[in-house]
Amino acid sequence: ARLAMGLDPDRAHQHALDASAADPGAGVTAVLCQAKLAAGHAEEAARLAEGLERDWPNDQQATALLGTAWRMLGDPRYYELYDYERLVRRYTLETPGWANQADWLTDLAAALNGQHGMRTHPVGQSLRHGSQTSEMLTRSKDRAIQAFFTSLDKPIGDYMAMLGKTDDRLGRRVTGRYRFAGAWSVRLRPGGHHVNHIHQLGWISSAFHVETPAAIETGQQGWLSFGEPGLPTRPPLPAEHFVKPIAGDLVLFPSYMWHGTLPFEGEAARLTIAFDAVPA
Repeated sequence: ARLAMGLDPDRAHQHALDASAADPGAGVTAVLCQAKLAAGHAEEAARLAEGLERDWPNDQQATALLGTAWRMLGDPRYYELYDYERLVRRYTLETPGWANQADWLTDLAAALNGQHGMRTHPVGQSLRHGSQTSEMLTRSKDRAIQAFFTSLDKPIGDYMAMLGKTDDRLGRRVTGRYRFAGAWSVRLRPGGHHVNHIHQLGWISSAFHVETPAAIETGQQGWLSFGEPGLPTRPPLPAEHFVKPIAGDLVLFPSYMWHGTLPFEGEAARLTIAFDAVPA
């Protein structure tokens, strides 16, 4: 079913139905839901996604699949999940201990580049034509990297306050405290990009731009894009929202929100830090 989705969605749908009949577990149900989206059966996909989300309320994949089905159906609830104006926020980080932001970014880039030892992207991740660090960055002893995590308290606190303590998918998890479920750096070469994806085990996800190529000033090269699913749908669903990367700026957004980056040209790399925050 997975292999056929992008080639023959109807055949993928039948494979997924057969798998579900043999073993109707949550993993198979998620694949069946994806196959129904690929084949254009949005109402059935929505029912499956609702069941997945009910059984696994913090599973960001279930919410992403449900949102995709709602968008295909024109359901107004989609626009609450993908309220870009409210939920995609940009922050400029403070840089204590440095004379200015430019000096800190220079030191931060040097520290991060020293950890990018791989020649190409890892298997199973969203980036293409670049490299990703393998160690949890919060463990780094480098002063510039430590300063990055120290400076996150204010923006993450602001984001949680914006969400408020509510009964919705995001607000019900607000405790006023957070921890990092993952933190890594990505360096994309020219021609590199991120395929559209979500962060299944996250809550609040991020992109912090350390170095940006000059190509970002031409069209939307290297920009963040939101809304285009990372799986086939019938009909196809294009990206709806774009954010220009600016060195020194942090972008926060829900982990269930489909996102990627657009390819860029030139000679310079695009260097970022990303993390997932979850309630503590």
